[in-house]
Amino acid sequence: MEKILAGIDRTKNFIGKTVKEQNPNIILEFCKNKGKTIGVKDSKEIDNKLIKKLLRNGYIWNTVDFSSDRGRAIDIRLLNPITSKVMTGSSSGTAINVLYGLNTVGIGTDGGGSVLGPAISLNLYSALLSGMGLKGKNKKKSTDEIVFTAGIGFITQNFVELEKILKIFYEESEKKLKKLVLSDTLEKEIGDKLKNNYEITIWKDRSLFSREELMIELNNIFQLGDVFIYVEKNIEVDGIGDSILGCLGDSGKTFQENSNKKFLKVFNMLDCTAITIPLKNIGSSIVIVTPKGKDGLKYVLEIGKILDYEYRPKLFQEYFLNYPLKRIDNRTFEILEEM
Repeated sequence: MEKILAGIDRTKNFIGKTVKEQNPNIILEFCKNKGKTIGVKDSKEIDNKLIKKLLRNGYIWNTVDFSSDRGRAIDIRLLNPITSKVMTGSSSGTAINVLYGLNTVGIGTDGGGSVLGPAISLNLYSALLSGMGLKGKNKKKSTDEIVFTAGIGFITQNFVELEKILKIFYEESEKKLKKLVLSDTLEKEIGDKLKNNYEITIWKDRSLFSREELMIELNNIFQLGDVFIYVEKNIEVDGIGDSILGCLGDSGKTFQENSNKKFLKVFNMLDCTAITIPLKNIGSSIVIVTPKGKDGLKYVLEIGKILDYEYRPKLFQEYFLNYPLKRIDNRTFEILEEM
């Protein structure tokens, strides 16, 4: 509770940066309900019914979060706090507010990677529930002319909080998960955790880039198994995955391709359910994804529980995730620290 209350207080330092508005009654809500905090991306695609559902399940609403201009894949207003490069969009403010512990859960919209991308770029946990029917309201067209309706996703600091909020949307099923598809780029120790309990097919990574190619490839992968597991690695470390930048000649396209974004760009367009587990490498996560269907959330959580591990360094955890618990250096009140 100390971290939640401190996070609420520290939120004021982010207003006008990552936070568009803070609930003026948030302290009263906390005293009344002692709930975990949520931040909501500033998007009308997130229905009030969804927010009410979370509030009825014990969460309290702390912030409305800034996002990138018109859903752009990068947010030129914000810097990635880890790399100091331009922040991945479009749920950019939502992800940063979770990184710093201002909110326990961030809620964003994802057209072509706008929840999972920011989360992975900050080594956070995330989920997309498009495959469970959790979608926005309006159809849109991507920069590469693909029609879609935004999916709804969640960002957290750890698996415990991710599982907790996903359980609200969980549907029981007696169907058992049997077949997995693993990328050949997945580290052996990760695959070894799964090999004794499931039928496993190894998929050879072809380093595809275009959404059209990725959608075809992912559909083919789902013909081989119920769940696909791979790694999104070093996204936006060497490049920027922005279509506007990519349309500006060969150099722009190369810079876009060097962003290393893979299948996360098409999950929502194929109505997938997915979760991500951050690794120790910058901008890298294990991704567990399944096609549309009521069993999807059960499947990804089942595998997530097996693969979850705290890979991130202690320094990262202390500097970012525990930010609300760190005392602020202040000469005026220094004497209080000595008492």
